[in-house]
Amino acid sequence: MKIQKEMKQYAFLVKLISILIILGLISCGILSKNDPDFADDIIDGPEKFQFDPSKLPVIGKTTEQELLEIYPKPWSRMTFRNPINKEILGRKFEMKKIIGYVNYVTAPLPNGGYVGIDYLNFHIFFDKDGIVQQYIVDHIIKEETNRSSPWVPGKFSNIKDKKHWKKSEYWPESVVDGDCYWAQRRDRKKYRQNEQVQCRYWDPVPVY
Repeated sequence: MKIQKEMKQYAFLVKLISILIILGLISCGILSKNDPDFADDIIDGPEKFQFDPSKLPVIGKTTEQELLEIYPKPWSRMTFRNPINKEILGRKFEMKKIIGYVNYVTAPLPNGGYVGIDYLNFHIFFDKDGIVQQYIVDHIIKEETNRSSPWVPGKFSNIKDKKHWKKSEYWPESVVDGDCYWAQRRDRKKYRQNEQVQCRYWDPVPVY
């Protein structure tokens, strides 16, 4: 009787382990699955963009393809299923896509560690026809290499002021737009700690 009981316990453990392995494989498969509707979008690309002020896009004329022929692989590319009405730097347009480039420069500290000294964020906004409708060059620098030195506008920035921007925004309401971007992606669990997201424009799609 004792042997039969031990064999039943062993069989149960084997089944339990097998189920856990299968569930783990299924979970890994789901988390590795990409949303095909956003196959061309880019998350966390190169961060060493060399900005050239002589190679700026022309608003209302430059196409996405022309831009990609001028610049290297972007840091980010976000596409919206439906255009969003935006006003950025005084220009109103329907935003369909955003392409971003960044360059983050750090310097060593005397007592060890590093500190950021030169940050440039370059975001270009496109309409549904793939035409540039606006761009933002957000360039900030530190005049001294220490953590307490304040950030000041750099020479490339085209932003006059940020009084209507929140501290963490790349452009006005960039956080809101980012939430709406992730709300439309079924694979957002791969990139976000929390799959729950709210969007003012549309309901979140179910995740994989």
